[in-house]
Amino acid sequence: MKPRISLVVLTCNQRDFTLRCLRSLGDFISRSDCELILVDNGSSDGTCEAVQDEFPEVTILRQAHNLGVAAGRNVGLRAATGKHLMILDNDTVADSETIFQLSLYLDAHPEVGLVAPRLTSPDGEIQSSFRPFPGLLAKVSNVLRGKRKSSVAAVVPDAEIEPFYVLGAAQMFPREVYIASGGLDENIFYGPEDADFCMAVRAQGKKVVYLPTLRIIHDWQRATTSNLLSKGARIHMGALWYFYRKHHRWL
Repeated sequence: MKPRISLVVLTCNQRDFTLRCLRSLGDFISRSDCELILVDNGSSDGTCEAVQDEFPEVTILRQAHNLGVAAGRNVGLRAATGKHLMILDNDTVADSETIFQLSLYLDAHPEVGLVAPRLTSPDGEIQSSFRPFPGLLAKVSNVLRGKRKSSVAAVVPDAEIEPFYVLGAAQMFPREVYIASGGLDENIFYGPEDADFCMAVRAQGKKVVYLPTLRIIHDWQRATTSNLLSKGARIHMGALWYFYRKHHRWL
């Protein structure tokens, strides 16, 4: 029997966060109608060994080096066999019921090509994971406001909406939508690959939906940085430049 849901988690040298994420999923990993694929982007901290010991049911796809976010996720998504595919950051705390509710939502709404839940911090702050086009003005505004303020939602919808894009920390989509999109753009190492993928979904005539009635905890603050001269910031800016040129849009 092919699984109903394939969950793809990407990690790189984050053993403790990854184990916490997998533990939060409860019986999801052991169910016959589910599969969990861990893509390890060249970890050297024993992540793969620890996951294999505690969760032998998990399929581990170990990479020799860090492929980046888009390419790493594609490794797992191309290997996935489920009806519905989900990408989940390893710094999340989820549960199997939320994941199944996302899947049931897609079943009930064939016009939707991608759905994402509300993301909150461990302290309950709601992340601004439903966003407009990531243009230059928006990026400059985020820098001026500061990383933390720009990450927390100022206004939270109480019903589903269709934003321009949703963060890739937690997204679910039908397998055929992923195949038709051609996958995540691997020219984007780290950056707006989530916005780019949402655009590819809408190009198929499908909707991108943010569903605030379902929640996943996302420990996003631990990975943020305000250093615009860091290697990560430079990689992100390069990815944005590529994204703007690809879509011929800057604002």
